[in-house]
Amino acid sequence: MNNDDPKLLVARGYDKIGGTYGRMATRSRTLQRNRYETVVLDRLPEGSKVLDLGCGSGVPTTRRLARRFDVTGVDISEKQVERARLNVPNATFVHSDMAALDFAAESFDGVTAYYSIIHLPRDEQGPLLSAIVGWLRPGGLLVCSLGTHSNEVDFDRSWMGAPMFWSGFDSDTNRKMVEESGFRIIRAREETTSSARDAETFLWIIAERSAERGAAS
Repeated sequence: MNNDDPKLLVARGYDKIGGTYGRMATRSRTLQRNRYETVVLDRLPEGSKVLDLGCGSGVPTTRRLARRFDVTGVDISEKQVERARLNVPNATFVHSDMAALDFAAESFDGVTAYYSIIHLPRDEQGPLLSAIVGWLRPGGLLVCSLGTHSNEVDFDRSWMGAPMFWSGFDSDTNRKMVEESGFRIIRAREETTSSARDAETFLWIIAERSAERGAAS
């Protein structure tokens, strides 16, 4: 990776391959996506405010959630945000690094992050989770996928046609990080799925913000 900024690399990568990735997303990982989209749909009442981190082109997850909720999608790729605004006109989209967001306390009822937090350098993942706790109302829901292996830098020179970066911790460390951020884990489960390239395993987290945690925490 040399001295490349990993976030700039991710942004440029999805700018380039976003259309291809969006088509892939509708055909692969479908069991996991559907299952964890349904978790959100079943647990939150209609009209809830939901933040979708790493929304990509808005397809399929943001589009499905926006049929029932007031959704704000965030992505680091400018081109992906442009696609999302066309694909899901009834949602709000923000072009931003998710680690740099600054929402008001207790702004959301739920936060989703499917296959996206792993694109952050791993030393930023815990602080992001702590920030999410503050953005959620007491009892608010988090549904996300994290890594299962400790890897500070995972780099592919041509992932689907563009350089790409990932980073993460092992599953036990991730569970501890989620809890120490101020969440109560409802379920944490490793799930393996086949992608267009290989079998992949992610740690899927369903958690809620503790009602006792202070809004400013």
